[in-house]
Amino acid sequence: MKIISLKYTRCYLLPSGSKYILIDTGYEYEWDRFTKQLNDFNIPPSSISHLILTHHHDDHAGLVARLVEENPEIVVVVSKVGAQYLLQGKHVQPEGSGYINRRVAFLLWFKSKFDKGWTHTFPAYQHRPADVLIDGTVKFKDIGIDLDGVIVETPGHSDDSISLVLDDGRCFCGDAAANFLRFAGTRYAVIWVDRWDEYYNSWEKLIALKVNRIYPAHGKDF
Repeated sequence: MKIISLKYTRCYLLPSGSKYILIDTGYEYEWDRFTKQLNDFNIPPSSISHLILTHHHDDHAGLVARLVEENPEIVVVVSKVGAQYLLQGKHVQPEGSGYINRRVAFLLWFKSKFDKGWTHTFPAYQHRPADVLIDGTVKFKDIGIDLDGVIVETPGHSDDSISLVLDDGRCFCGDAAANFLRFAGTRYAVIWVDRWDEYYNSWEKLIALKVNRIYPAHGKDF
């Protein structure tokens, strides 16, 4: 496994046969840093067969349109719900969603005052017939990915969140968990939750799948 560490987001490259599976992309403005790290690994965009988006937020899907432009053969894997959100090019935030506590809310309010590029928007993406829309639990090999494991829906952080669970127990969960801002009382939760009941239910599902190592999109694995 190779890790692309961007400013805020960790993206993962998993070998699959002679190709790679990419998990998430980072922000729209991070293209140069993203491609530099690919070059450091000696991995051209053409070596990526599948891009799996854990959800539609701009720090995860910001480069999907650009990557497909560079490599039209890439297969984008996203939840059925997420495919519709990608068309809108912005975060979808249902009523009742928000930061997990007041300390996090203050820190992110402060960030918004100084980071004018933080707009929660990204280039919209129209899914193609060759792309894969996840609905339920899907085995990797059933969608042409040479890995042992499944992709499972894990809503809570967002309605369209999905996670990858390998048979060896490794879990690439996007924002179903996190390992940053723990000084603000986040523990291992992500900083934003759409629906708490779904968030807990998703973790019951992952525990039942016997995950033993979590690779979040923000912070180191644990």
